Amino acid sequence: MWKKEPFGELRSGVKCHLYTADTGTGVRVSVTDYGISLVSFVFTDTNRDVLLGFDDVTGYETHDFYAGCIVGRVTSRTADGKFQLDGKEYELSLNHGDVHLHGGFIGLSKVVWQCEIVGDTLQFTHTQPDGTDGYPGNLELTVILSVRTKSAGGRISGTFLCADMRATCDQATPINLTFHPYFNMDGHNTITALDNKLTVFDYAGYLPMDPETILPTGDIVKTSGTPFNLDRSRIGDMIGDIPGGYDHTFHLCTKDRFVVPAAEIESSDGRYRVRILTDQPGIHVYSGNYLAGTTGKAGAVYNKHGGIALEAQNFPNAVNIPTFPDCILRQGEEYCRNITFSFVVCN
Repeated sequence: MWKKEPFGELRSGVKCHLYTADTGTGVRVSVTDYGISLVSFVFTDTNRDVLLGFDDVTGYETHDFYAGCIVGRVTSRTADGKFQLDGKEYELSLNHGDVHLHGGFIGLSKVVWQCEIVGDTLQFTHTQPDGTDGYPGNLELTVILSVRTKSAGGRISGTFLCADMRATCDQATPINLTFHPYFNMDGHNTITALDNKLTVFDYAGYLPMDPETILPTGDIVKTSGTPFNLDRSRIGDMIGDIPGGYDHTFHLCTKDRFVVPAAEIESSDGRYRVRILTDQPGIHVYSGNYLAGTTGKAGAVYNKHGGIALEAQNFPNAVNIPTFPDCILRQGEEYCRNITFSFVVCN
């Protein structure tokens, strides 16, 4: 199912590759071994690509808006780049002002992962050494991507890209992995994603952010009567009431690690949908507030609100907020999380 081809070279001369699967069910997906970046989701009936990205690995190495990549060791912001663990204070790299963002300068998004095609799956592996960006412990990671279809009454009723993420570590460490795809369901080369419709499913509330630090206050607030009540809502109709735009996490009602629907983004004409399912406790919605004229695939220019990032994850800064879900992986334990993308074409 997966076809491997060259995807350019890094400045260091390391060659990278693109892996593409044509599902035969109206969807074609591509991913690179550089940061396991999701490069394209194409609905083949109109050849509409709904992911922001780049034509080769040079764009992914050069730009820092995390287009489609896996993010970690800890995604989102860590206050002051510091945390306490088992009586010791750790200092992380400060790669975004006075905070640690998305795993730091190296993280998991700026490295080439080992990749092997095994049957219908891609199996990515990477070891992040002790001390990388300040994190304790040697982290052994495996991410398995698989394309699956679901039949109903003998007919294909759904196509899924499943990401199973696993990790072990020889020391206690915080961990919070996610993928960071930017969607524009009207096409990645459409000037704005504000006409897209967004739904966030069963959730207990959203996490208010401090407007200065863009870090959660520690509260969880109900969304009724607010612009955070997203139910097939045109994003452009809601965003004007949120200073700076969406950059917020929603607390999902996931229990016992079951994979449940988290969010769904839909094209303005209602024809195409991508649904994110996960066992993570949160889904972070980021409305591309800092996109600023980056040239992407086929010369497309990605401006402010040109894409909507949907990131299934634990809560930001959870390592420093005791009331948030635990994010510590200890020696002898295994981190296991799932993010699944479901593709729907509506006739």
